Amino acid sequence: MKCPVDNTPLVEQEYERNVMVDSCEKCGGMWLDKWELNAIQANKGKNYAAELEQMPNLVDKAYMQALEKNRPPLNCPKCSEAGKTVQMERREHGYCSQVMVDVCQECQGVWLDKGEMKALEIFFERHHMDDEEIKTGFFQSLWFMFNK
Repeated sequence: MKCPVDNTPLVEQEYERNVMVDSCEKCGGMWLDKWELNAIQANKGKNYAAELEQMPNLVDKAYMQALEKNRPPLNCPKCSEAGKTVQMERREHGYCSQVMVDVCQECQGVWLDKGEMKALEIFFERHHMDDEEIKTGFFQSLWFMFNK
């Protein structure tokens, strides 16, 4: 398979806990087959606590996201390997991650540019922490409400 950005052959490698991805050694991008991003999200193999403590610059991030949304579409490397030309759709992962990814509607694969995997894992960790805080607060509220 070849990189959709620079046409360099992709190299298969283990990302974390037996999840195999195809990486571009030239641009740092990464191809994930269907469900591999979900497997990485479930693994939580890397700790991004230090990154979570840093306050993001949301204005710069929103500006960069708008620029990324308008770049020309990439062709799917997996479908191209099978002789098809399928343009991937550029969209925000999870509708609130502020991370733009390229998704193939044909094979459901995902292309991540350099740095996007780390940004997604930080988003997954933050989202998981927020879920826990919401659950804890909800159950504490119920306890106080019924134990007055």
